[in-house]
Amino acid sequence: MQMINKMMTSYGGLPPAALCLTMAEELRDFGTNCHAKRTSRMVELLCRELGLDTEMRGAIVGAALLHDIGKFAVPLDVIQKTAPLTKEEVALLKTHSEKGYQVLAASNDAFLSFAADLAWTHHERHDGTGYPRGLAGDEIPLSARIFSVCDIYDALRQDRPYRRGIPHNKAINIVLVGDGRTSPDHFAPDVLMAFRAVMPKLKSIYDSGT
Repeated sequence: MQMINKMMTSYGGLPPAALCLTMAEELRDFGTNCHAKRTSRMVELLCRELGLDTEMRGAIVGAALLHDIGKFAVPLDVIQKTAPLTKEEVALLKTHSEKGYQVLAASNDAFLSFAADLAWTHHERHDGTGYPRGLAGDEIPLSARIFSVCDIYDALRQDRPYRRGIPHNKAINIVLVGDGRTSPDHFAPDVLMAFRAVMPKLKSIYDSGT
């Protein structure tokens, strides 16, 4: 029982079904679980900076832990590939957003339905250039607008099979200025402003490991 209580506390008191999915993701461990834990903590900082109430903060933080659950549908040899992905492999990897939505939306549970929308839209961009549906602006749920900037920052910092992670200051510069692939236009202006306000704390979260 103590172990169960510890797991529930570490995952923010998730509902049982969501906790099971998160633990399953951790058992598979393809490098996304620590990423999910860190980004959920970063998301909480942005939610507070944006003045969201406790209920909404908790929902977004919990949903962030499940954002990549659709990667169960992507072969590990694609996720862990050290060489550049082929066009076919990139297309396969991108299906994780919709697959995650399908998994989480399979029940009538209110929290999982909320998490399903985040899973489906966390790669959409404010300027409409994201995937899978090319949503723009307020078409993107608030949860995904907040999550996306944390996702990009953490992904830039993290070592990946095909590249080394980059330092905090360089990752921040890419988010705020752009590098040809990432642009400030990808993020909602109010979220980007909140991101600026919490930048030092983001570094602390990443450097803490999880």
